[in-house]
Amino acid sequence: MLCFGVLFHGIVRHPVKRKVIIVGTALNLLFFLIDLLFVQDISFLMTYPRTTMSISLVIYSLLFFHEIVTSDSGYDINPVRNASFWIVTGIFFFYLSSTLTIIFWNYFVVNNEYFGTVMLRVFAFILYSMYIAGILLHKPTDEIR
Repeated sequence: MLCFGVLFHGIVRHPVKRKVIIVGTALNLLFFLIDLLFVQDISFLMTYPRTTMSISLVIYSLLFFHEIVTSDSGYDINPVRNASFWIVTGIFFFYLSSTLTIIFWNYFVVNNEYFGTVMLRVFAFILYSMYIAGILLHKPTDEIR
């Protein structure tokens, strides 16, 4: 979570949104430690902190998208040509869909087999595809001008 907090703090420019990211990341880390020490053991799946982290990452992604849409100065470059746009888009879709899949895990049973694992693999494929798209489509600002 700390890594994602640093990522979003670096790409979101609005000061209030950056403070939201700092506070949200600190609260997530605190919740993780409380869950680790008092609620679930270290060998457990850590479902509660993962869910709160996923919700936070979806909110951070929405803050990033909101900043792109409402920026007065305009985005420096086309978002499609910016790697951070693709990374955030991948994070948004992966954590939104995988969290919902984990929440409804018991409902994804077909012929006594869990269909959720296949769905998570598809979501992971989409996530890494967006990472690759960001790397391939990224154009530094010096090349555009």
